[in-house]
Amino acid sequence: MLVAFSAAMLSGCYFGRSTIRTSDGGSYDIYADGRYVCSTDEDCSIGTRGAMGKTLFEAQKGETVVGQDIVAREITFASVIWMPFTYCLSLFVYQAYPDEIVIPIDQDKVAQTTTSWQPGTSTVPSASSETNNATGGSVWDKPIY
Repeated sequence: MLVAFSAAMLSGCYFGRSTIRTSDGGSYDIYADGRYVCSTDEDCSIGTRGAMGKTLFEAQKGETVVGQDIVAREITFASVIWMPFTYCLSLFVYQAYPDEIVIPIDQDKVAQTTTSWQPGTSTVPSASSETNNATGGSVWDKPIY
C-alpha cells in the first residue's frame, strides 16, 4: 500500500483537473452521468485521474439537453512507468481524462429552448389572389368599408 501511495504522490499530476467547456462558449449546466458537476459560468473542471470507465457529459439549458459527449479515461505514460512498482495497479488507477473536455452544442436545440417572439401567420383577407397569404398581403389590398 505504501508503494502505491508513493507512486501516486511521485506522479505529479495525479491530482490534476480537466477543464470542461462547450463548443460555443455559452452558459450551460454540466452533468456527468446524470449528476450535476458545475456551470460553465464559473470555473468548470473535474478530477483528471481515477479509475477506468466512460462518462457521459451533458450540457443542459434549463431542462433541455443541448449537447453531450462520452469521454473515457485512458492509460497514460505515468501509468506505464509506475506499473512495475505498483504490481500493475497503476494501469487502473492512473487512467486520465484529457486536459480539456469540449462538449459539442447543437444550436438547433439551443434555439428551441429560448423563447423569442415569432411573427405568426396573419389571417388578414386579401383582395388579390396573387398576394402571399402567409404575410397577410398588402394594406392596399384590404377592402374599404
